[in-house]
Amino acid sequence: MPSSTSILFAVIYALEAIMIIIGNTFTIFVFCNQKSLMKRTYFLLINLAIADLLVGVTELTVLAAFKFKVMLESDALLMNPSVAFQVLFPSTSVYFLALVSLERAFSVLWPIRHRSTNSRVYILSIVFGWAVGLCFFALTLIAILYPEVKQEYVFITSNTGLLISQVIMCISYLKIRNRLRASSPGLDIHCHYQLQAHNLRLSKTLFITIASSLVFWIPGFVVYSAREFCPQCFPIPVVTFANAMYLANSMVNPFVYSFRMPIFKDALKKLCRKRQQNMGAG
Repeated sequence: MPSSTSILFAVIYALEAIMIIIGNTFTIFVFCNQKSLMKRTYFLLINLAIADLLVGVTELTVLAAFKFKVMLESDALLMNPSVAFQVLFPSTSVYFLALVSLERAFSVLWPIRHRSTNSRVYILSIVFGWAVGLCFFALTLIAILYPEVKQEYVFITSNTGLLISQVIMCISYLKIRNRLRASSPGLDIHCHYQLQAHNLRLSKTLFITIASSLVFWIPGFVVYSAREFCPQCFPIPVVTFANAMYLANSMVNPFVYSFRMPIFKDALKKLCRKRQQNMGAG
């Protein structure tokens, strides 16, 4: 790949990483300051945002630590332990997306059961999401540090977990879509439980989040999976573009929230007012 192209993709990665860090920091701030009845769902979304934030931090660290040419044009980086962190946080993000999709499907299909669900279930789900990510992190680290370990087994194991997560997201996506299409607008408006109306609005927002994440995640998953068995199937520019899409998966959620969720619009308005007041005082 030409040096100018390498630099271009490095700049794109850096800009994506910065936007990921800013967007998900703001997301964590907004969700942590909410005291609504949807707080349990926000627990999952906060952990999703933390995983995405760490994706951006890891990417910037890798960009700062390695020369562009080595990172973008060579597979030498695959032998570096930093790759384990590049597996940990994006994978954990996908696992939390799967948990969020399951939680939303549950809330849409069985709203009464959902309201009576114990908070311990959410805590255990969060522990499970990070534990699975850490397990695959450990497997990747072992494969990197000990070359005698067959990397194919590690790859198949980790990708099986990601594939299962994507299947869960797709099924939940279809279930939520069918339920939202079948629901009558009049019923949603005149629902005698305000929480249920809020629940449906949040489900619509997270439905868009899941759909957009699948669009950004799947190309990278396909490219990296195929390249493991056929290294020459995809040229380097295709791989780097797939990686840019892969990073965009961690960047898109704050934009969806900002356009769809009133709490984000309110937080942005407050920040703008505070900035104007500070400028006026200055």
